[in-house]
Amino acid sequence: MTRLDAATEILELAKELGVGAAAPVDGILDYCRHRIDGWVAEAGGVTGIDALESLVTKRLQMVFEEIRSEEDFDRLTEVYARGKKEFVFAGMRTKFDDDGNPTFGALVLRRNATADSPDRFVAVIDCRGNKLARRFFTRWHEIAHRLTTHADGGATEPGYRSEHDPIERMMDEIAGHVGFYGPIFDPAYQQASFGKSHLTFSTVEAIISEAFPTASFQATLFACARRLTTPVVYLEAALAHKKEVKRKLATPSMFGDDPPPGELRAVKVIPNKAAQQDGFTIPTNMRVPAASVLHRLFDAEPLTDDDDNEDLSQWESRGKTLERRAVVVEGRKVADRVIAIVQPVEKRRARDHCAQRNSLFTT
Repeated sequence: MTRLDAATEILELAKELGVGAAAPVDGILDYCRHRIDGWVAEAGGVTGIDALESLVTKRLQMVFEEIRSEEDFDRLTEVYARGKKEFVFAGMRTKFDDDGNPTFGALVLRRNATADSPDRFVAVIDCRGNKLARRFFTRWHEIAHRLTTHADGGATEPGYRSEHDPIERMMDEIAGHVGFYGPIFDPAYQQASFGKSHLTFSTVEAIISEAFPTASFQATLFACARRLTTPVVYLEAALAHKKEVKRKLATPSMFGDDPPPGELRAVKVIPNKAAQQDGFTIPTNMRVPAASVLHRLFDAEPLTDDDDNEDLSQWESRGKTLERRAVVVEGRKVADRVIAIVQPVEKRRARDHCAQRNSLFTT
C-alpha cells in the first residue's frame, strides 16, 4: 500500500465511490476507466483523444472555459456572473493569480443550472504564460474531479487545494491514466517504440505527434514510464545545496555573507513502479557525477539533447557509491535545469544488491 492509499481523504473517496479499501488508488482508477469504457462502447468507439474528451465531457455535463489573457476573466464575469447570475466567477481572478498556491484549473457547479443542463459544470483552465504547457493535463485533471469527487453533486464553490493535497494528487493519477486512454495510447506507443529496447525522448515525441498533439512532453513521458514493465527513473538536475548547507541558509546571517555556490544535484527523482520493485533509484538531492552527460547538458544551450552509457557507481556521496550497474542516461536542457531518464541496461549484480541494502546515503 502506498502513502496515497493510506490517506484518509482517499479512503473516504473510495468508500463514496463504492470501491475496495484494500487498494483504494487502484480501485478509484479502475472505477474511472470502467466508466469511460462504458461510454466509449455505447458510442461505438472514438477516433482519437479529442473525440474521447468530447464524449466524456458531454456525458459529465461539462464545458471548458480557457483563460488566455486578462480579458478572458472579464468575459467570464460578463457571461456567467452578470448573464447567468453565477457570482463565483466574478472573484475567480484572485485565485488564479495567487503565487503562493498556483491554480491551473477550477471546476464550478453552477447554482442556476438545471439537472439536465449541458453546461451544469464549468471547468476554468488557466492557459496564460507557462501554465499553457499543462493545458492538456489540467483539462483531464478537472475531468477527473467530475468523474469522482462529488461526482453527482458537490460544492457550489470550487476547491482551491494545494497541489500536495491527497485529493489533488489522486486527480493527477487519474488524469495520467484516462487522459492517455489505453486504446488510443497503447497502439501509438507500440508503433513509436518498435525496435527500441528502452524508452527514448524520440519515442515520447512520436507519440505526441501521432496521437496526443496537445499533450506536454513531460506528461507524455510520465505516461510512457507508467506503462513500462522495465525500470526507468525520471530525474531533474539543477543547482542546489546539500542538506547541511540548506539548514544554515535557512538561518539569516548577521554578517550578510553570500551563500556558497550550489552544485548540480538530482532535485527531483521519480521512479516508475518497475524501478521501485527493482530497487533502482537515485537518492533525491544527490550530487550529479562530474563525468555524467547531465553535467555537459547543464552547460549547453536550452533544448539541447544528449545521451550516454554510464555506470550507476559514478554517483557518490561522502565516500559511498550507488551499486555498480550499467545504465543509459538521456537528458535535455530546459531553462535552469536538465530533465533526464535513467534506465539500467543490465540486471542487478547479486553482491552489489546485498551491499546496497546495507548502505545508507546522506546527501
